[in-house]
Amino acid sequence: MKDFFSAVIILLLAINILASADEKSKQNNKTIVELIDKEKLTKLIKERKGKPLFLNLWATWCVPCREEFPSINKLAEELKDVEFIGISVDFPEEVDSKIIPFLKSQNAKFVSFVNGFEGDEELINTLDKNWNGALPATFIYDKAGKKISFLEGKKSYDEFKKEIEKARKK
Repeated sequence: MKDFFSAVIILLLAINILASADEKSKQNNKTIVELIDKEKLTKLIKERKGKPLFLNLWATWCVPCREEFPSINKLAEELKDVEFIGISVDFPEEVDSKIIPFLKSQNAKFVSFVNGFEGDEELINTLDKNWNGALPATFIYDKAGKKISFLEGKKSYDEFKKEIEKARKK
């Protein structure tokens, strides 16, 4: 009987350890979307660490944004020497209800932020004063943080790749 209780205790400990490890694994795979403001975005663009930057602004309600997302995801998976960042312009309070579910449904391969700027004008002016704010919008920077391309509207895999190549050569 003593051996039986020892075996049960060992089994319960093993189950507890496995459950704990599984929970940690789930936490590590958790999609996190943080606020980005002018200071963070400016730093992200300037501090390139030897990689070009592909910066895509999108929203869950924007049909063309959702349509081009798989192409961006594919490029992010293929081009490890380029940093891919998304900025959702959905409301920050929609992170859990809309943004994260969308990113998970797409199996997003890159980091996404949510717009934390004081207003849309501040975001627009930080990226390009000539941009009218239409989505989707993609900005591609070279390794030094110099803007190489601005793409407005839905683009294809090939269109993105062509513009990325310009930044990779700089």
